[in-house]
Amino acid sequence: MPYLERGVFLRFDPTVPPVPVMVDVSRSGREYPAEFRSAVPFTVLHDNVSMYVDDLWGEAPEMGATMLYAMFPSFWVDANRNELDIDPDLIDGEWPVPLNPTVSKRGLGLLKSKSRYGEPVHERKLTVAEVMERLEKYHRPYYRELGQNIDRLKQAYGFVYHLSCHCMSAVGAPTHPDAGQERADFCVGNLNGQTSSDAFINFVAETIRARGYSCTINTPYTGGELNGRFGAPADGVESIMVEINKKLFMDTKTFRKTEGFDRVKADVSAILKIVADEARARVAAGSRAA
Repeated sequence: MPYLERGVFLRFDPTVPPVPVMVDVSRSGREYPAEFRSAVPFTVLHDNVSMYVDDLWGEAPEMGATMLYAMFPSFWVDANRNELDIDPDLIDGEWPVPLNPTVSKRGLGLLKSKSRYGEPVHERKLTVAEVMERLEKYHRPYYRELGQNIDRLKQAYGFVYHLSCHCMSAVGAPTHPDAGQERADFCVGNLNGQTSSDAFINFVAETIRARGYSCTINTPYTGGELNGRFGAPADGVESIMVEINKKLFMDTKTFRKTEGFDRVKADVSAILKIVADEARARVAAGSRAA
């Protein structure tokens, strides 16, 4: 039975004996609030959604993993960005603490100011109160729920495997560091070694490659705020980002699934099962040692 915080997240708990594996899907939300407005067509905005990622990883509970899914779109507020990563030019008023714009300098921060192809997306500046409301109602509750579940699993088992799951365009967009370059089938990242051990990220990458896919590590993406916030390999929390190339499973013009979707979903489930089995074996080994 899923646990729901309406409009914010859905948590899917294990349907079999649990393992310390946490899957989070933060950018597949498609419930646009009624007050959402933009200066560009909906199709331009929706291209930024990690479509169907919640479906691709949807068998996580059947593997013993917990899955958290953000229901709101990343163009409303991006759950994979630091809450201070805001372009000050987008705010009408003075933010109460110093901002730290990083990715927002390219228009892709907590509040998107540009589409992935560079078009301005807002009709007007946002007030401090409007942005605070998005943080309080959406961004912070998602982090709170994810953090509580990671902490619960860590306390119960001594370690956690956290997979932050997304999808990516086949070719780097103009607003991205790899503009115009073709991408691999999968990309996994750990903020260049900060949020997981080399052993864990290499294990996941090799598991993906064994299914016949190409997989890069920390290029073109290294990971996001969710990995940085929760990844602590020295303390038992192995956190990596997993990106899947959209060309494998969807038509990016119509946003519809292609014939490749079923194969990719089956392979993602197989990959996740191997990760879950590894976690289960590690738990069993620890119990024997104790």
